[in-house]
Amino acid sequence: MIKIAVSSGDPSGIGPDICIKAFSNFHSMNCCPIIFGNINLFKERAEMLKTRVEIEEYKGEEVSLLKRDKLWIVNSDIDTNITPGKPDIKAAKYIIETFKNSVKRTLKKEFSAVVTCPINKELINEAGISFTGHTEELANISGAKKVVMMLVNEKLKIALATTHIPLNQVSSSIDQKHLEEVISIVNNALENHWGIKSPLIKVLGLNPHAGDGGYIGKEENEIIEPVITKLIEKGLNLKGPISADTAFIEKNEKIKADSFIAMFHDQGLPVIKSLGFGETVNITLGLPFVRTSVDHGTAYDISGSGKADESSLITAIKMASLLSQK
Repeated sequence: MIKIAVSSGDPSGIGPDICIKAFSNFHSMNCCPIIFGNINLFKERAEMLKTRVEIEEYKGEEVSLLKRDKLWIVNSDIDTNITPGKPDIKAAKYIIETFKNSVKRTLKKEFSAVVTCPINKELINEAGISFTGHTEELANISGAKKVVMMLVNEKLKIALATTHIPLNQVSSSIDQKHLEEVISIVNNALENHWGIKSPLIKVLGLNPHAGDGGYIGKEENEIIEPVITKLIEKGLNLKGPISADTAFIEKNEKIKADSFIAMFHDQGLPVIKSLGFGETVNITLGLPFVRTSVDHGTAYDISGSGKADESSLITAIKMASLLSQK
């Protein structure tokens, strides 16, 4: 049995809600999820959700001493009164410190993996805290040289060559060295985490129709294709660059892709989320530990109402447990 750190995200959003609603599933998991959040806030939210749950403060106990009929929480102080559905800039410090604490204690091997609930990047930046996203901050805290964002569900695995950057910066952010590293990290993860021998990775083009031979952009000819050729010569099983508008249509393909690599955020994520929203897990590859996340946002409009769907969190915890024990 292992312990999984769960960062509860924005307290005004549905992070606390889904942690509380998911609790009834914890006892049947082959891991023990420990929530990072504020105990009083969780007690108030559980009462609001009309959910009976016994909350206990986690103080570093061995997993054998953690009773499965309790919701264990690493208590974090919060300097403001939280109202569900009303984002509070004063909570930004709490959100970041809760997240960082879960990561740092995982780096020290107290926990086997980190699972993150949704946050509001805009709110954190408005509070004067520079924050691009979980993926980028995880790399900073852990000292990882390169990390890759991958979304996974039962139908697809899609990794991203770039993540949370403006669209007009995508082309300049992709060079041969960067793309080679991204593909290599994805290939290693498929082999080591999922046990796939010689995984087939399909690499999307950046431009419409994968550049149409250079008539609609030259990135495919000058960057993507040379990297694919080089890595194929090293033994990787790659196909591309493929036009993004048809890449995911594999109806007539004898061998289906084990993963796709999209060049930018909105080239890949709309596809996988439309095929499995609520069942998709965000995984950060390249870290010295396993990190997964839910596939949705803070959903302020339903926070505290009981309408939040906890299925993505349950899937993220199960995936974190599975990958960290391989």
